[in-house]
Amino acid sequence: MKSYKYQNIRLFVLFIVHIYIIFHFITWYVLDIKIWGKTAMMGIPSLLSGHINAAAIMVSLIFISVLFYGRAFCGWICHMRGAIEFADWLMRKVKVEKYNELRGKNILLNTRYRWLLRIGSIFVLSVPVIVLWWNSEANISIDFYSPRPMADLPGYNNLIFHENSPINISIAQNGLSAIDFIIAFGAIVLIQFFMSFVLNYFYGQGAFCRILCPYAVLLVPLMNINHRQKKITRIRQCIGCRDCSNSCPQGIDVSREIWNYEGKVKNVECIKCYNCIDSCKQMVLVDSSSKAVDQTIARKEYEKRPWLTEDKHLQVYEPIDPVIDFIIMILTLVSGGLASRLGGFWFYVGAIIGYIILRKIAIFFLYGVINKNKSMVRVR
Repeated sequence: MKSYKYQNIRLFVLFIVHIYIIFHFITWYVLDIKIWGKTAMMGIPSLLSGHINAAAIMVSLIFISVLFYGRAFCGWICHMRGAIEFADWLMRKVKVEKYNELRGKNILLNTRYRWLLRIGSIFVLSVPVIVLWWNSEANISIDFYSPRPMADLPGYNNLIFHENSPINISIAQNGLSAIDFIIAFGAIVLIQFFMSFVLNYFYGQGAFCRILCPYAVLLVPLMNINHRQKKITRIRQCIGCRDCSNSCPQGIDVSREIWNYEGKVKNVECIKCYNCIDSCKQMVLVDSSSKAVDQTIARKEYEKRPWLTEDKHLQVYEPIDPVIDFIIMILTLVSGGLASRLGGFWFYVGAIIGYIILRKIAIFFLYGVINKNKSMVRVR
């Protein structure tokens, strides 16, 4: 029977992260207690613009943590991962049939150009800051109260969209009312809904992290630099059951990783969720910087040489021609870029809608109405 030891702890930590966010909003906007400003990945544009604030410090600490713990932030502290895990739990709880079909077999749909999409996403989101930085003189500033917690979110400055958006909706004309709050909160929930529920539904659990998250581009280069970085590590003989690989929400072929890479999972997609550790009945895996136990029992199924040159993951490519797939990625970024005119977070809504619709259209016209599950190619 599968153990949920680490999953229960991790989900509790993600819950506490969201409690902190709510607490921060209440203290700032309701109790008028201002300890520090926004702490979020907005620290990246802050650093780019030379603005040292709480968010910039948080992001700097995240970068440093990658050198020692890998992408543990992604699996344990990122508020977006918390929303994704909640969506996964709720969709399984209410028995959403299509999602459970993917979830039951851990089918993780993706595109062969996911890194193009991620890099393009961080570029589009950073363009306004880059332009501002390029057109202004170097000016290092320190302000731990800026930006405010609601910055760049619907409801900031009493507007649903960014103040420079071509269209907008004003709220709180005569003081913030319950209706105004519901409108702003509803817009935030809508954005989160697309990033978690919608992407999960169409492309399997954790789809946002695997396909679209732009911050992976910044964290991945820091992985595997420090030889003392903690990694999922073999401490006993692997029996080849592959439960670890089949449970990974990032599509990492864990069992082959620990066979080919000296007992270590070096895949940059690892977010330290510990699903592989919890799923291993033989308790073969731990998160450690120590040397792995040698595998003395031969596992011939992992000696297949082609795996060393192929894509080293267990994600599924939809049956879309590579050229068309590439064009879809470009159009997805254009769709997100247009939506980002409404505000940074609206980029995700535009990109997700474009990504889904364009891929569905491509599959329909290329293959007609087919059973896609028979046409998908799983990379092994």
